Amino acid sequence: MVGVLIAMKVRVLRHSIGGSRAAGMVMGGLAGLALAIGTIVVAGIDGDLLAAVFAVWLFGWMLGPVYTGGGDESVRPEHFSLLPIDPRRLALGLLGTAFVGVPPLVSLVAFGALVVYAGPFGLAAFVVALVAAPLMVVLVVVLSRLMIAVLGVAVRSRTGAVLAALVNASMNVVLNQSWVLIWAAIQFDLLTSGFPPSFSAVVRRLPSGWGVAAVEAAGRGDWLVVAAALLGICALIALALLVWSHLLVRRTTTKPLHRVPRGTGRDLAARGPVTAVAAKESRTWSRDLMRTHLLWFAVFFGLLYTLVPLIIGWYGMLPWAGVLVVVMAAATSANLFGLDGTSLWLNLVNPGTERAEVRGRQLAWLLRVAPVAIVFTVAGTIVGGEGWTWPWTLSILAAVLGGGAGLIALVSVAMLVPVTEPSKRSGNPLEAGGIFGQVVLMLLLVTVTALPAGGVAYLGDTLDLPVVSWLAVAVGVATGALLTGWFGRLAHRRLASRGPELLSLMRSGGTVAPGSGAATVGRARVKLPPGKQALVTFLWIFCWIPLFPQGLVPLWTIWTGGESRLWFLALHLHDPWRIPVAVAFVAVGAVMIYYGTVIPNRHDRAARENAG
Repeated sequence: MVGVLIAMKVRVLRHSIGGSRAAGMVMGGLAGLALAIGTIVVAGIDGDLLAAVFAVWLFGWMLGPVYTGGGDESVRPEHFSLLPIDPRRLALGLLGTAFVGVPPLVSLVAFGALVVYAGPFGLAAFVVALVAAPLMVVLVVVLSRLMIAVLGVAVRSRTGAVLAALVNASMNVVLNQSWVLIWAAIQFDLLTSGFPPSFSAVVRRLPSGWGVAAVEAAGRGDWLVVAAALLGICALIALALLVWSHLLVRRTTTKPLHRVPRGTGRDLAARGPVTAVAAKESRTWSRDLMRTHLLWFAVFFGLLYTLVPLIIGWYGMLPWAGVLVVVMAAATSANLFGLDGTSLWLNLVNPGTERAEVRGRQLAWLLRVAPVAIVFTVAGTIVGGEGWTWPWTLSILAAVLGGGAGLIALVSVAMLVPVTEPSKRSGNPLEAGGIFGQVVLMLLLVTVTALPAGGVAYLGDTLDLPVVSWLAVAVGVATGALLTGWFGRLAHRRLASRGPELLSLMRSGGTVAPGSGAATVGRARVKLPPGKQALVTFLWIFCWIPLFPQGLVPLWTIWTGGESRLWFLALHLHDPWRIPVAVAFVAVGAVMIYYGTVIPNRHDRAARENAG
């Protein structure tokens, strides 16, 4: 049976890999291979450090399904729910399919560092390493499958969706704020002084450290410890398989839980069409697991992103927690109509309700996001801010709240992304569709809406005029109100004129039925060649490094007179080179975003002109 399922996985991959998925697989494989080579290099430095790196690989495999939206399940358990197959046999067969792909091969290279580490310990340790390395790969893969099964059951409730958002946000924060961890390691001189004894004991006692313990024990001739470590790995693999088989049965025989919290939506009096839609939307935000997950992801991301710098004693990020929550909430909420699926037909058969539909959604989003953002901003500014930061935080918060409320309405009808119908979703709130490009665009656009208010606040600080600085708050409120009204008007007008095309797009998943007359909305793009797709993927993934951490952040630090240089290249230079270098990085990031957008558009236009 294992061979049959592996053949099915190979066949599915052969027919599904292409375009952006192939480019992402290649880039991910190269990045993973670079990390694996780094792990091998670490093997020649210190055993504690190697055990810590192995722990990172272990938790990466376990938390990876959360970050990637449920992991790769080309062969799903539901495909076999009606067949008389023993759950343990099915789990074993699905485990075999998990080894088909690039990640297990990369992990085998990484855990091959055990063989390098065993070199100084003698021939016996070398043989033990040859046995332990593949066992470690099997362990991390089976724990990853177990995590997917746990998610498949846990996130079928509102509490599970919130917890999944916490884990997902934590991983994103670690990836975005990794420079803080690197700086903390340098500041505390961990590479030369070593880890604290308690930390070393923890990383060695984790299952990821059992292979290191077995190699060291073999070097000492302590074969009892060697047997205990290797048998412990095997026992943990067997236990994970057993638990996984039981979870597979539960996953394929139960339905998602949709418990509705009391008081959600009913507290908002529906005194008109707009408030009626807002009340409906408020209930949807509480009942839809995907929306719950995305909203709480924004909350956790904004909070954790500002707390991580406290590791190195920097409180300067705390005042911006609320702004970050708003920006991320707007980015993850920009597909509101797409998340509702084909329910748009209810509006199409009732002409004239488009304005109320858009305004009600804007109001519901503000009622969900604004209270949390205001609390985070006020508390963060009290704890980590100074007197001059109040006009900055309040003005920018008002601007991005209004700009976000306007943009989520406009982008949701102008760049709608089809997703699975709410009634047909698997219960996993991580399957939000291909919204990466939409999220990136929203992050940029919402940030731009803060420029007028930020410019006035900067002018007040430069001229040392508190009145001008506080005038920025009024500018932020006015900018937010203007953008909410203007973008909302554009959105409901577009919804009224292009509603049928949007409905067709959601029904067809990216193509419009013949004769619909859609010129731009709902038309499937022509796929890019693999080379261009890889280039576009690279541009969108790495454009933020020169744009923000190497460009905008150093400019902000220079203007505010900060002395921390950290890993920002421009801050390590002397005048007059600091500002030009930071501006050059911003230009590089902007150029990468430009070509990441232009290349697909030009290819799509050229292909359609040739076809026409």
